[in-house]
Amino acid sequence: MSVIWKDGRFADGTAAQVFHNDGGFSNGLAVFDSMLAKDGVLIDPMAHYNRLIHDAWVVLGIGESWIPVFSQMTEAWLPLLSQNQLMKGYARVKTVVTGGIADRPLGVSEMPSVIVSVGQSGTPEELPPLKCAVVKDFPRIAGCVLENCKRTDYTRSFAARRVAAEYGADDAIITNTNGFIACGSTSNIFIEERGVLITPPLVDGVLAGITRANILQERNAKEGHISEERLRAADKIYLTNSFWGLRPVILLP
Repeated sequence: MSVIWKDGRFADGTAAQVFHNDGGFSNGLAVFDSMLAKDGVLIDPMAHYNRLIHDAWVVLGIGESWIPVFSQMTEAWLPLLSQNQLMKGYARVKTVVTGGIADRPLGVSEMPSVIVSVGQSGTPEELPPLKCAVVKDFPRIAGCVLENCKRTDYTRSFAARRVAAEYGADDAIITNTNGFIACGSTSNIFIEERGVLITPPLVDGVLAGITRANILQERNAKEGHISEERLRAADKIYLTNSFWGLRPVILLP
């Protein structure tokens, strides 16, 4: 049986757990986090925890009164891996905070919901390079702080990846409303110029990724606007997230 954690208790992951009028389901009012675990060890758990709290506040207005619930959530991560027999190899830990049930459409709920699930994940070292196409049809919004948060609304990424597939690509590289390169459909982007890694700044409407932050700090990477011309002229291109590290990109014409 698949086991999840919801609002302070372990539950059957094969049974329905979200009400039809939960804002996360009915209006897309939810944030989430995906974290890698290896052999039962969580990778950067506090960074993921802190970002989730930040995003829940910015997107949903969930304040400090819900910090105890989030603390219980962190205590559920490792037991969930154990109960789902995922203490060996790579696993994905996904935490979703929904808007809960409000008394009116787009109302602020007094009872948000927190759901944690786990599943098997691929081996990062065995992932091949990604073939990518630049897609301009569904741009990220430059200057919008919501774009820096990990929201469950992935409609633009979903649409962009479908367009990229028509060109024979594995993934889309998405632009923003100013015409600069923003990100991949589920990842941040870096280019390499003369040995220096460069990634778009947050103001370009990109997710504040955990791996992105680590690379900026540990690899002395830089932030800078990336035009499509600069992207195509780069020595190397990478997409990054918590499950890939730096994954090479083959850019399609």
